[in-house]
Amino acid sequence: MRNTLNRTFTSLYAVAMTAFLGLAFTLVLAQIAGLFFARGMWIASASDTLLRPAIVTAVVAGVLGFCVFNFQGKTVIEDEAD
Repeated sequence: MRNTLNRTFTSLYAVAMTAFLGLAFTLVLAQIAGLFFARGMWIASASDTLLRPAIVTAVVAGVLGFCVFNFQGKTVIEDEAD
């Protein structure tokens, strides 16, 4: 069961990270193009259009990363030096 959950969350995490990086990369490229061509509207519209979806996908990727970490199946060995 734990392996199945780990594989599922790992796959979902990879998809969410790919979506986040794609959105963030597109946002930055659109803003760079707006700076290069002196089109302020490109910068503003790129931010208005892509910023919230990029933030949402980053949050989803973070939650899925937390799930992947917790379902790895490794046991934690406590330090007995106390």
